[in-house]
Amino acid sequence: MRIAIDARMMGPENTRGIGRYLEELIRAMVEISSADEFTLITRNERCAVSGPNVKHVVADIPWYGIAEQVQMPKIFASINADVVHIPHWNVPLMFSGSLVVTIHDLLLRHEPSSAKASTRNVMTRWLKRIGFRWSLNHSVAAAKEILVPTQFVADDLATFYPQAASKTTVTGEGMPDLALDSRLRKNEKPFLLYVGSAYPHKGLADALDAWKVLEKKYPDLSFVIAGEMDVFMKRVQQRVFTEKMSRVSFLGRVSDEQLVSLYRGATAFVYPTHFEGFGLPPLEALAYGCPVVSSDAGPLKDVLGEDGVIFFRAGDSGGMIDAVSRVVDDPIGAQQYAASSAQTLSQRHDWKTAARRTLEAYARVVQQRRHGIQTGQDIGRATPASR
Repeated sequence: MRIAIDARMMGPENTRGIGRYLEELIRAMVEISSADEFTLITRNERCAVSGPNVKHVVADIPWYGIAEQVQMPKIFASINADVVHIPHWNVPLMFSGSLVVTIHDLLLRHEPSSAKASTRNVMTRWLKRIGFRWSLNHSVAAAKEILVPTQFVADDLATFYPQAASKTTVTGEGMPDLALDSRLRKNEKPFLLYVGSAYPHKGLADALDAWKVLEKKYPDLSFVIAGEMDVFMKRVQQRVFTEKMSRVSFLGRVSDEQLVSLYRGATAFVYPTHFEGFGLPPLEALAYGCPVVSSDAGPLKDVLGEDGVIFFRAGDSGGMIDAVSRVVDDPIGAQQYAASSAQTLSQRHDWKTAARRTLEAYARVVQQRRHGIQTGQDIGRATPASR
């Protein structure tokens, strides 16, 4: 198969969540499928994945904009792939070829304000929400196959889009190779770690509510927050300053190397989210032996397992305080708990399994296309990229 993948979001300098998904999934597919040809569309020449069956097309085009709508269909057509994979719902309205789409969650349908559009004036915010919803609807309709990370998202998708159920595949995701530290440690400078965006649904407001208690209860403990310093993160930073919270630091975006160091050193990784489709950051933390304190939002108990993570009810800052306290009061026991969980979860979450399921979805699309052409069903609506 000739496979084109819109990989513009790949890499921590672009998007942490979808970027990680793309990098790990593509690397696994390239490794297990040497007979297929992959063309990756990236924003610059620096690409984390290469190989004899990998080509690169540079397209420094931002997502969610007019340029994406106008230029990306032309780029897809020029590649002349058998199947095109777009790893998000930002499918150009003028493209309807042999398309596979990944929908990571339906946050747009549940919490439409939890996006950058909410930083604009009322009219712009309203128009952007309409545009995003339109784009999501188009993506669901145009895709020949839809990939989702969990059964939770598959069920959610079927609720809003019943017609999508028959073309939806749960691929799962993976976690890094285990790099557990055999030396259990009690940190001289203990700190809690949060990694991710500061969008409202991520629950950082709850984490700060909890921190106002924890900073007094544990005077040696600090709170480290890593994530893009956008307007939402600056609001969090301003609240810390206004309410005179102590020992909270903001690192901005961090490299993969810095992130590993943070996971290895943290007393606990805190995940206060209100809504998720999968939950990759806590899996990454566990892979490096970092204890995890997480909300129970969405599929998290299923993804993370209930035996190696300390959960609290989403939105309950008191529950978060109790969960963090359990780790801080017994850091060695928490590390043992995390290491045991990581061993089990590594068997359940594997990028090669996700890669195989994704490749099978590509193959189904190619077969559908060939069957349609042979029977004359799709000839009238074939696009240049799908011929």
